[in-house]
Amino acid sequence: MGTVMITEELKSAAPVYPFSAILGQERAKRAVLLFLVNPAIGGILINGHPGSGKSALLHAASSLVRPRRMISIPVNVTPDRLLGALDMAAAMKSGKLALASGLLEDADGQLLLADHMNLIPEAILKEIVSALSTGWIYLQREGVSAVRRSRFMLLAAMDPNEGSVSPPLRDHFGYSVTLDDIRDPISRAEIIRRSLQFERDPSAFQNRYRPLDETLRLRVEASAQSLTQLQVCADMIQLSASIAREAGISSSRAELSLIEGAKAAAAWDGRTEVTSADIREIAEFVLPHRMRHAMEKPRASSGGSPDQGNNKQPEQSLEDHARSSHMPPQKSPEQKWNPHNPGNDSSASHDANSRTTDQQADDRQRVSEGLEERVLLPDETYKIKPLQLEGMRKIDHEGSGKRNKSCANQKKGRAMGYMYPSRNLRTDVAFDATIRAAAPYQTIRTKRKGVAFAIEFDDLRQKKRENRVGATLLFVVDASGSMAARKRMTAVKGAILSLLQDAYEKRDRIGMIAFRNNGAELILPVTRSIEAASKQLREIPTGGKTPLADGLVHAYKVLHTEKRRNNDTLPIMIIVTDGRANESSIGLTAYADIWNECLEAAKLIHAAGIRCLVLDTEQGFVKLGRSRELADALGAEYRFLDHVDDKGIARAVRATMK
Repeated sequence: MGTVMITEELKSAAPVYPFSAILGQERAKRAVLLFLVNPAIGGILINGHPGSGKSALLHAASSLVRPRRMISIPVNVTPDRLLGALDMAAAMKSGKLALASGLLEDADGQLLLADHMNLIPEAILKEIVSALSTGWIYLQREGVSAVRRSRFMLLAAMDPNEGSVSPPLRDHFGYSVTLDDIRDPISRAEIIRRSLQFERDPSAFQNRYRPLDETLRLRVEASAQSLTQLQVCADMIQLSASIAREAGISSSRAELSLIEGAKAAAAWDGRTEVTSADIREIAEFVLPHRMRHAMEKPRASSGGSPDQGNNKQPEQSLEDHARSSHMPPQKSPEQKWNPHNPGNDSSASHDANSRTTDQQADDRQRVSEGLEERVLLPDETYKIKPLQLEGMRKIDHEGSGKRNKSCANQKKGRAMGYMYPSRNLRTDVAFDATIRAAAPYQTIRTKRKGVAFAIEFDDLRQKKRENRVGATLLFVVDASGSMAARKRMTAVKGAILSLLQDAYEKRDRIGMIAFRNNGAELILPVTRSIEAASKQLREIPTGGKTPLADGLVHAYKVLHTEKRRNNDTLPIMIIVTDGRANESSIGLTAYADIWNECLEAAKLIHAAGIRCLVLDTEQGFVKLGRSRELADALGAEYRFLDHVDDKGIARAVRATMK
């Protein structure tokens, strides 16, 4: 505990960048100020790219709510450090059980910062948001039962590119704000100048902006005191409920955050009544991260939420789709000489004399199907047997995972009992079991000075932990024209929905990438929501070229992020394609170069140790066999699907995962 206290004192003594010195980001700064005025809003979540100033903004807020301190939660925090645990040192001195406080208890009445929140294990996040909502900490472990009260202000930050947070956890945050991208060169140069001045002389820089920060601090205190005098009429409450209902939000936290945020806005502006303008302003902070369509990237309409600044690519695809729906299908350049497309114009004209009129009409229909963007409904889902995902890992001890028995070689997870330690490894001590083992011998043992309890080496017991580990299934699906021409995407969607249902029951995480036209898109961010997955799979457009390399690279980045977030997860990539790549993300035009680009991406995935399965959907009289070559480069399992349907795809996946 002494080391921890020294670290916290050093952190509190470190200079903090002034709040008033932060250039731009007026919307985010206003959200932070209103949250400081009325913490009943709930937590606040700041989204932004690396280097955008997320952490600086939240640390600067601590100077406006004196004498509150900022307590940070590290990404690798353990449950014992977060919730508290048995204080072994105190127990040895007094001979009685004593509890050491955790970070949540220390944060009572203070500011709690969760930087890189999306990298914190989900079990830890659940404990944090539970304490935030209830104000109580429940500790049940190692024969100790305790309840502690803690009321803190939660400020969190995350980079969306590093992974997402599940919707139930996001719902606990009253506000969610995305930082603006500052593109003006003059503003960017001023940010650099201020940063250099702060690094050169922090005290002088703080003194320069101290009057402005002091003015803000006094205004925050005055606004907080005036909250009790605010009136919220029934019409404003009804307006909040109506807005939340129209947004499709089922949680009641949205309405409460709307009202509390509107009260803070009115108090900040010096008014005594909440107006509809306050409700509508606060809705931009409260609703976007709770709206289901904002999280699922809608494709049926172009309406976007103000908090989704990093979704420009889906909006562009919507515009392209709208233009294509009002224009007749045109021939893409690849059809002039593409050897992979047996139905192109050159081959059709060459064999026109030897074909019947019906065959030529069928060829033209298949060509148009490959060029247009189409949305094909999935086949019916069906019940399948559970997948058996056996992961090979280095282990210290056994413990059951979510789907199968898998254990980590790290000392984390829930303690499920104790065991005798190995001969050379006596760490992660189970204090309660150790004390019970030594208790019968206390009358005959000699106690050292200052110690009320004597423990011998053979009394030590080690915790037996259960670390819940699941798999991350990432489907990489070819959504190009070659998949749409023979209606194969319907079978793919039906099989994936069935596998997603099974994975949801096993509490695994699922994601999906579709590649078509000029790139790949993360259709379904890695999630456990079967409802969101079903909606996204039903609305995937198909058509266009086949950028296979871009799909592989994008999939590698997604799984790399998931592995960084949870090192114990078992990443599995399932690639559904015919292997006929004809588009390059770096501008290559020759088919040999495009295919070499795909193989280089496959080798990168293989070197990362990601387990893969390639489902070959190639059909036609002439088969190139490139999917098998891709599987060899990936070091993956290979399955050829001669008859493409949902049952065949699911059956191949099950057989590989056993």
